[in-house]
Amino acid sequence: MGPLHETVHGGPRIVGGLTAGLAYATLVSFTHPFTWAADVVTALPLLVVAAVTVRTRPPIRRRRHRAATGSGARPRPGSSSRALVWLAPLVAVTGWELYCFVSTPRVEHPTLSSLIDLLDATRPGKFVAGAAWLGLGWFLVSR
Repeated sequence: MGPLHETVHGGPRIVGGLTAGLAYATLVSFTHPFTWAADVVTALPLLVVAAVTVRTRPPIRRRRHRAATGSGARPRPGSSSRALVWLAPLVAVTGWELYCFVSTPRVEHPTLSSLIDLLDATRPGKFVAGAAWLGLGWFLVSR
């Protein structure tokens, strides 16, 4: 069966996931920073991803056996170059954050978190930030 068949029959699942994500973003928009409710709402998706990751990874013994015997899947060519692609933005963002953190006055050198505070100071802004966070997480996990 082709991609069209998978798209059509995966539609209800996609719509359900999107609806759940938007409902969760709405829940996020009602929380206040540094409260138990905000911590729980943030931790739940992280726990779900951790559980899915643990469940879908093969047991350690099987991975070690594959590594020792050379059987099983081989690393994909270019996988280390993909990691390097992520390293450049990570170093740039970390450097920028450190520079802004130690620079004064802070108004002239805002950190990313202080810029995001401007966005999520309102309920619609929190909704957008929560939906974007869940969307980015889904994108990274589903790849």
